[in-house]
Amino acid sequence: MTGETDSIVPPFDGSPRSIAIIKRAAKEVQSRKVMSFTKQADELAEWAQENAKDFDARAFTMSKQRWTEFVNRSDGYKTVEPDLLPLAWRWFFEVHRFAIEPLWLTMPIESPAIPNPLVPTLHAYLSPDEPDVNLARLKLLEGDYVAYRPDFNDPEQIMATAMKCGVEGDISRFSIAMKYVNDDGEDTDETVDGFIIPYQDSVLFQGWMVEAASPFIFVLSGFPKQPKTRKISGAQGTLLVGAGGTLSSAYPILIRRVEEAVEPCVYDPESLKATVHAHKSILQFMTRGVVGWR
Repeated sequence: MTGETDSIVPPFDGSPRSIAIIKRAAKEVQSRKVMSFTKQADELAEWAQENAKDFDARAFTMSKQRWTEFVNRSDGYKTVEPDLLPLAWRWFFEVHRFAIEPLWLTMPIESPAIPNPLVPTLHAYLSPDEPDVNLARLKLLEGDYVAYRPDFNDPEQIMATAMKCGVEGDISRFSIAMKYVNDDGEDTDETVDGFIIPYQDSVLFQGWMVEAASPFIFVLSGFPKQPKTRKISGAQGTLLVGAGGTLSSAYPILIRRVEEAVEPCVYDPESLKATVHAHKSILQFMTRGVVGWR
């Protein structure tokens, strides 16, 4: 009877809980010195090559770096390899059942709504009278936006950037993709990663420019909702950028919800008028001006 029970592999449902179980099982196998992350990556990929077809899945290659990154990222972080998770789930149950089964039996059904420590910490600092983070506002913000702001080098031009609230299963994270021309006249791609902290009637976006290694912080307020979905349709506020080696600058910033991610670009006023239906309100808000030190 025990052997029959041991052969049962519960279905992988793709939930944050199941993803968290895989990651914790990998850490358990390593912490017990049964198998390092490097060895796990090698043997998991080898097992997948031999068994993937039996489960109507595709085999994959796996490096220590990719596996370690997956294991150590937040529970909401998945992977670009679609069949890795269900195959890793089965591999752990078949090869390292001691590590995964106790987690499957005991881990709470609901994973934490905010799987990172930064947002709850900043919330406690900014809103000491509010015991919990405003999850309702985070859920209303979740989705894709276009964020408008003056260009870094020419404030007369408007940068349209692709903003996403809710990243890798964490509703308190955001990302922004932007394109612009740098001081040397070169086309440049930049990414902002960060965290969303609701406080009082506003929301603080605490971000970081990845390539420039610079803080990218803005506060938004005024959150009208779409009549049908009741999702937040947009907001406006002020952006602070502190590039290394220069004094910080402040800009107006305005976001508008979109159905899918936009392609980042830079508009001059005329092309904005010709392309964007809401150009009047955008250009009017941009007249708040830029505060810069040179």
